[in-house]
Amino acid sequence: MRHFKVLLLDLDGTLLDIDVSVFLGPLVARMHGFFSDVVGRELFREGLFGGTEAIMFGSRPDGETNEEGFFRVFSGITGLSPNMARGRFDDFYARAFPSLGSFARPVKGAPEFVSSAVKKGFLIALATNPIFPVSATEERVRWAGIDPGFFPFIPGLENMSSCKPGTRYFQDIAARLGVEPGQCLMVGNDLEQDLPAADVGMGTFLVEGRVVGRASNGRRPGARGSLEELAERLGIT
Repeated sequence: MRHFKVLLLDLDGTLLDIDVSVFLGPLVARMHGFFSDVVGRELFREGLFGGTEAIMFGSRPDGETNEEGFFRVFSGITGLSPNMARGRFDDFYARAFPSLGSFARPVKGAPEFVSSAVKKGFLIALATNPIFPVSATEERVRWAGIDPGFFPFIPGLENMSSCKPGTRYFQDIAARLGVEPGQCLMVGNDLEQDLPAADVGMGTFLVEGRVVGRASNGRRPGARGSLEELAERLGIT
């Protein structure tokens, strides 16, 4: 494995042990509780997933943030104004979201891997999909047993204009960090979402244990294994 200066770390399934299929039900139910007086659950769900899919896969106006894109579609489906909806989502994330941490736990060795990488001088960055606000992503990092302060930049709805698996996402993260893509190793467990980092010249490492997705275009990870094995390869044990 060639020398990398920057480690881009996915969150769900890489640092945070969480079954998203189990987590989504309670997430949507509790979230809708903050909207139940103004929109029915099915229409709310349609707006929530429609807005998320739009920023991940839809055609986007230049310069539109993920937050703006989400509310453009969410409001169009539900009929709720962006300002009113944003206030209710903020309330949910502040008051109810932390309790959902019971559905998650740290991936074995993840907190130690992050702290050791920092001590060894690696620049580490969180490379999760920015479909949550920054505050919620910071909370999820805490669920992983990691201090969000380790990461110089945390991608979120309000500060990103791209999503995985688009290659622009990886270019944007590198630009935010002031590094070249070739200096970066993308570490993740999602074949579909994380391996496209190679298309912009990044290295890729597939974390085994909760591998999801299907690789496209014949992509294969540069290497694969556990976080402990990656630590050995990078000399940070």
